[in-house]
Amino acid sequence: MRVTVAGHITMDTITSDRIQTRTLGGSPCYAGLTVKNMGGEVSLFTKYGEDLPEEYLLWLIRNQLKIPKDARSTTHRTTCFRIVQTLKGRDLFLERRCEDLKMVAESLEGHAVIVSPMVGEVDLKLLSDIRRRFKTVYLDPQGFIRRFHRDGRCFLENMDSSLLKYADIVKIDEEEAHMVTGSRDPLQALEHIVGRGVKIAIYTRGSEGILLRCSEGVFKIPVVRKVRVLDTTGMGDIFAGAYTLTYLQGEDAVWSGCVAVAASSIGLDKVGLSKVPDIEAIAKMAEETRKKTKKIEGS
Repeated sequence: MRVTVAGHITMDTITSDRIQTRTLGGSPCYAGLTVKNMGGEVSLFTKYGEDLPEEYLLWLIRNQLKIPKDARSTTHRTTCFRIVQTLKGRDLFLERRCEDLKMVAESLEGHAVIVSPMVGEVDLKLLSDIRRRFKTVYLDPQGFIRRFHRDGRCFLENMDSSLLKYADIVKIDEEEAHMVTGSRDPLQALEHIVGRGVKIAIYTRGSEGILLRCSEGVFKIPVVRKVRVLDTTGMGDIFAGAYTLTYLQGEDAVWSGCVAVAASSIGLDKVGLSKVPDIEAIAKMAEETRKKTKKIEGS
């Protein structure tokens, strides 16, 4: 199965009371590596600057994440974030931003696309174009609602929910739900999203797992093994990669959710891309997760 990941490659500086590290990041890396580890083929629809270290480009090549030649920007530097991990979550600061993505690759195709922009690099016109090219579109709306103060600190603004019509699968957390649907209530938010034509709506709740709304009803999928959290960066993209590939392989929406919850919770005690697990670890935990999944609404 071939999956394209759309979003900026980033360079992230991650700090907390226990760690300080600089690492390659962004949805193409986290989601892309997850898909590759699980047996899929990956193409990246991205932009990065000439300042991206050669060792990072070699990492992409070694992991067989296909990156087009026109991904390198000659006018902008690579998107960079400073991420401060705290007990309550994390503070995100934008230090610089690469140029927007533009649909110029006529050969861009695959069985599915994960649209997970970092800083608004995908606009409505591009999203519409992507929709026409791919049978399955997974959308993480984070990059559509993020805004940044002068000091780079991230804050969120409301998103026009009409964008949801371009997606088959949508994942949101509590704050994103409020910005996208106007409600923090999980069931109301999920209902709003599927009411826009989305097939599968997912509401993430951190260590409590997810609520998943599909044609069969609403399901509560838990995190079965919890670890001491060290770094949450990229967990949503690991979730996206695992969910999309499993779903493409013909599995049902709920089992795909179990796999994605397992994949995105295994490595929370690790830093950066080392959090991306291998397929054996994912499969074992997904089986445990399925046994504890409950249907909470629907016939």
